[in-house]
Amino acid sequence: MPRGYMAKILVVDDEANVAKSVMRLLEEQGFQVFTAENGKNALDILNSESDISVVISDQRMPVMTGADLFKQMQLDHPLVKRVLLTGYTEMETLRKAINQGSIFRLLLKPWDDSELINCIQEAVAAFNLERENRSIKEKLTKLNINLERSVDQKNRELSMNIHSLERYELIISQLPIGIICLSDEGMIVLANKQFYHDFNIDHAIEGLPFNRILPAEMNNLIENFEDGRHHTIETDTAKFDVTSNFLRDNNHVFGKTLSIRVLTK
Repeated sequence: MPRGYMAKILVVDDEANVAKSVMRLLEEQGFQVFTAENGKNALDILNSESDISVVISDQRMPVMTGADLFKQMQLDHPLVKRVLLTGYTEMETLRKAINQGSIFRLLLKPWDDSELINCIQEAVAAFNLERENRSIKEKLTKLNINLERSVDQKNRELSMNIHSLERYELIISQLPIGIICLSDEGMIVLANKQFYHDFNIDHAIEGLPFNRILPAEMNNLIENFEDGRHHTIETDTAKFDVTSNFLRDNNHVFGKTLSIRVLTK
């Protein structure tokens, strides 16, 4: 807890002297204490005052018993710890309080000061732990939701990119000139049908180094690559018009492409 933090305690008892006695005892321990004379007033305070950690209530009170108060608190303020203080030991009363009110601890009048203080300290610690756990759970839930949204978005983007890539490959495959794409490392990543036809290739070449497929006369063009240049390359068997271009994505170069048109054969 932050420095200067004072846990808030609500004492509910229709006997003013009892409420004041408990209030003085807890204030000496550094707690911030509120008092209410009946259950209805206690609920009003709980609704208007945030972060009350513990409610200590007498069992027998007019308007609303302690057990009935705790039963309502279980619905409206489930995190707040409930301590029942009573001078009556009837088993049915205690059973009702425990079963309906989900109490943290039961103390009998007259109480022992040390026992009461220890009880409230433990209840405050339990309240803080449960609140912290709930906060962490909510943050994790929110983080998980955001992560799922991010994953869904990435999946949609990937699906769109794959679809776009498939369309690009289809377009490239149907171009009437040979196209070959190389990685930065000089590995062939894509070649279209016209390239295969012009160079009489009958096996897959993706993943192979360019110098195993392209004529030796084109090696210098790749090794000293210039963007947007046109070259005329002659080999022993043919003459080619070659255009070289970088592959870019938002100004990031990630490969090279050659457009190769056969001039003579």
